[in-house]
Amino acid sequence: MVDAYSNLSDVRVGNFPWCLKVRVIRLWVVKSNLISGQENSIELVLLDEKGCKIHATVRRHLIPLFKAVIIEGEVYTLSAFSVVDAYGLCRPTRHPCRLFFHSTTILEKMVCRAIKMNGLSLVDIGQINSHSCDSNYLVDFMGVMTGISSQNEFLKDGQRVKMIVVEISDHRGFCHVVLFGEIVDYLVQMMTTLDGGLPVVVIQFAKIRFFRGRVLLQNIQNLTRMLFNPPVDESVLLGRRLSKMRGGPAMTVPLIGPPVKPSVVDDFLRLYPKKTIAELKSTSDDGPFIVSGVVDGLVIGEDWWYPSCRCSKRLIINAGYYYCRGCSKHVFEFVPRFRVKIHVTDGIDDAMFVLSDDDVRYLTRTKCSIQLSSSKQVLEGINPPSALMKIEGLKLLFKIVMVSSLNPIYKGAFKVSRVCLDPDIFNAFSLKGTRHTPAKQVYRPVMSEVVYPSGLIEEINQHGEYLSNKRLAGSFDNTLGEEIADHHKRSRDC
Repeated sequence: MVDAYSNLSDVRVGNFPWCLKVRVIRLWVVKSNLISGQENSIELVLLDEKGCKIHATVRRHLIPLFKAVIIEGEVYTLSAFSVVDAYGLCRPTRHPCRLFFHSTTILEKMVCRAIKMNGLSLVDIGQINSHSCDSNYLVDFMGVMTGISSQNEFLKDGQRVKMIVVEISDHRGFCHVVLFGEIVDYLVQMMTTLDGGLPVVVIQFAKIRFFRGRVLLQNIQNLTRMLFNPPVDESVLLGRRLSKMRGGPAMTVPLIGPPVKPSVVDDFLRLYPKKTIAELKSTSDDGPFIVSGVVDGLVIGEDWWYPSCRCSKRLIINAGYYYCRGCSKHVFEFVPRFRVKIHVTDGIDDAMFVLSDDDVRYLTRTKCSIQLSSSKQVLEGINPPSALMKIEGLKLLFKIVMVSSLNPIYKGAFKVSRVCLDPDIFNAFSLKGTRHTPAKQVYRPVMSEVVYPSGLIEEINQHGEYLSNKRLAGSFDNTLGEEIADHHKRSRDC
């Protein structure tokens, strides 16, 4: 047994015989985006007795060697590894180094109660809101959940991903946290088990995003951890001091944000009036309408993609560089997105419709970036990619947005807000009766539903525009602020 172990705070790049005693406080697997089911690496966050943390990685070829050995929450002695400078846009610790396992790495399980279980490095919401750009370092924070949005969905790689926005408040203010993926199911489950009152929530390993002049927090898939009323000193203190603000057993978390997006069945069969293409052309009314038609082909000579900023806004050329009017700055990297104009006919009349990036990805099961990189002719705009030809001949239901102040890019064409391929819904569309698509509009949507955003960032922005702006600092007394600040100081990261 080793008599003395190295402190993580002393670890630095170089060939030194480090021997560590650490707890694995977080373990997650990074999977390949290109090869389904392939695991690229195992990522770890390690914590020592001094409260210092470091990021460690097991590369793909070593996964079979270590996957069954490393267990989250256990303590190990670790030696014979390499140390490199830390890198990445989502760093789970502030340690300047990162560890990499080798086939010769020695890992032995042991017991040590002196190392904490969670390794929280709490920052207050005032510090989070002081950011003026995205942060590469993930943060831990704690507060009272003072709002929650309706559960929504967005398309990612042709799959529907669940999303919820929560509002967390402490003595320094409030912030909005965008949660998507599996953590949404965990959140919904935990909300059903609460006894009443506003819960104290700890969120660990959250990403700080700065978007259009506002700070948002976002979870990282398989890494971000969410704890409700956890038995840690800071949580007990906050819960006790906020007893009035948390309310009694009858107090529930207020609902914030816009209404949930209608289901596919509601969208196409119950809420909005049906129209033929001829009726669509002649109407002067604003609002969504449902149209049935067959894609007759792509519009020749029209661009089928556009460069966009990370905020999803279309980029323009300014002084020889791409410029985002939403972010008010020049950008030097862009995200390609689909915007495809198609001819649609219902057998009597025809019209030109514009499909968004989400709709095209849903219909073709491919990304715009993949199509751009697949062929030089495609990149130069000579021919549209063959994947887009899959759209021709499809019989679809279209949710068409009619807005008098619509972007000029849609002049002479109709903007598609949503498409439906479901044959059962398509068959029900032509039936008459009160349970099927109405002849007149029975539901007036809010503008957030009329102009539904494209991409996750637009979803985040849309929620942000509607989230409540209530300030809760007045519910906290000065004594609480001083005590919590002292706790934050003692638990800050190394």
